[in-house]
Amino acid sequence: MRITCVSGDIRSVRADMVVVNLFEGEKRPGGATAAVDAAIGGGIAAAIRDGDFQGKAGDTLFLRPARSIASPRVLVVGLGKKEKFSPDHARQAALPVVKLARKLKLSSVASVVHGAGAGGVDPRTAARFCALGASLSSFEFDRYKAEKGHRVSRFLFVERDAKVLPAVRAGASHGARLGEAINWGRALVATPPAELRPGDLARLARGIGRGIGAGGRRIRVRALGVPDLVALSAGGILAVAKGSAAPPRLIVAEYRGGRPGAPWTALVGKGVTFDTGGISLKKWEGMEKMKYDMAGGAGMLAAVRAAAALGIRRNLVAVVPAVENMPSGTAYRPGDVLRMMSGKTVEILSTDAEGRLVLADAMTYAVRKYHPAEIVDAATLTGACVVALGSVNMGMMGNDAGMLDRMKSASAASGEKAWELPLHEEYFEQIKSEIGDLKNIGGGEAGTITAGYFLKEFAGETPWVHLDIAGTAWVEKEKRGYAAGPSGVPVRILVEYLSAGPPG
Repeated sequence: MRITCVSGDIRSVRADMVVVNLFEGEKRPGGATAAVDAAIGGGIAAAIRDGDFQGKAGDTLFLRPARSIASPRVLVVGLGKKEKFSPDHARQAALPVVKLARKLKLSSVASVVHGAGAGGVDPRTAARFCALGASLSSFEFDRYKAEKGHRVSRFLFVERDAKVLPAVRAGASHGARLGEAINWGRALVATPPAELRPGDLARLARGIGRGIGAGGRRIRVRALGVPDLVALSAGGILAVAKGSAAPPRLIVAEYRGGRPGAPWTALVGKGVTFDTGGISLKKWEGMEKMKYDMAGGAGMLAAVRAAAALGIRRNLVAVVPAVENMPSGTAYRPGDVLRMMSGKTVEILSTDAEGRLVLADAMTYAVRKYHPAEIVDAATLTGACVVALGSVNMGMMGNDAGMLDRMKSASAASGEKAWELPLHEEYFEQIKSEIGDLKNIGGGEAGTITAGYFLKEFAGETPWVHLDIAGTAWVEKEKRGYAAGPSGVPVRILVEYLSAGPPG
C-alpha cells in the first residue's frame, strides 16, 4: 500500500472511498464530516438523529450518497468518547476502513487525519498514528493461499490547511515507514516453522536493510555458526539446539546511526523458531503457535530496520540467538548442568524454559563484544506473564530506574502498554541451585519475575530492561486495531524509546 498526503478538500478528492469521523455522543457532525454531510444531502446527520450511528470506537457508517461528491462512497468511523481519545485510537480507526476497502475490492481510499482537529492531538502525531494504522491494517499473510486477498493500492490523507500540511506529511511518512518495518517482522513470525529454521532466519535477516533507502546501507549483519559458538563456550545456545537437526545461529545486526564512537544500545531478542518444549514436551493443543516463539527476535530485527528507515541517531546492535527446541536422543535433559558463556552454571529442571538460556548467552555476547551503555531484551518468555497481565500489557522489569522510567514514557507515547514488575532480591532464592549457580526455573510462584531475575544475572552492571511479550506478541482474534495474528510488539515501544534521547 502506498501512503501519501495531498492538499485539498476531502469533498473534491478522487478516490474510491472517502473517510471522515465522529466522536461518540456528538449530536451533529462537525468539521470535515459536516462539510461532507452537507454535500451529500445530510445522510450522516440523519443516521445520528435516528440512532443508527453513535460514533462508538470501531463503529462505522457506510453511505452511497445519491448526491455524489468526487468519491462515490463515504465511510464515517467512530472514534469513541472525545475525553478518552488518544493518538493510538487514530491508529485503531484504520482497521475497519482497510477491511471494508478490501471487501469492496477498492483501489484507493482518502481520509481526513483523525484527531488533529477536535481530538486535540497535534497534526504531526495524529498523521503518524493514522498512517501507522493504515500500514499495519494492510498486513495479510496469504503467501500459502491459492486465492490471494485484495490489496488496497493507495491510501491518501487529505489536509486542507496549507500551513499544517508539512507536519501532516512528515508524520504520515514516519508512520508509513514504521509500519512497513513492523510488517516485515510480522511476516517472519507468521512463517511456518519448517520454512523458518535458524539458518532461514539468519538468511532473511541479511535482507534487513533492503528497500529502506540510505539508512539500510548502515546495517551490517552476520550470523555465527556452531564453530563460533563452541569457541565462545555458548553452553546455553548449544544445549537448547542439541535436539534439532537444524544447527543454531547467533544473528548479529549492527546499525551505526549514531556519531562515531557513541555507545551501543544492545537489543537482544529470543529467536526460538519452534518450541516443542524439548524433553519436557508441551501438550499438542496450541503447539502450532509455537512458531511465534521467535517474536522477540523478529521484533528486535524489525526495530533495527525501523531505526534505519527513520534515521534514528543511535548505534544499535540486535543480537538474536536462533534455535529450535526439539526432543530427540541428542536433546539436553532435565538434570543436566550447563556452563554458560559467562562461566555461570545452570541446573536444568525443565527443557521448556529454554528461552532464558539462549538469551543469557546472547546478553553475555553483547556485553563482552560491544560494552553497550544499555541492553533491552524481548521474549515470549513465560506463560505466567499471560496469566498475570493477559493480552493487554507486556511485562517489564529491569535493574535501572532511569531506563525503566524512559520505557514507561515510551509505552505511553507509543500505545504499546507495558507494566513494571518488581525484581526484589528475595526472588533470587527461588532460582538458586544446590549443584550449580542457578536453576532455570524457580517453581510455581512469580514465574515471570523469576525468569526476569535469571536474566538479570547475565546483564551484570549494564543497565538493562526485560520485556516479556508472551501475552502480546500474537493476537487470537481481532481487537484494539489489530487483526488476528502476529502483532509486531514490541517495535513501537522500542522506536519511541530509541527516539527519545541518550545514549549517543
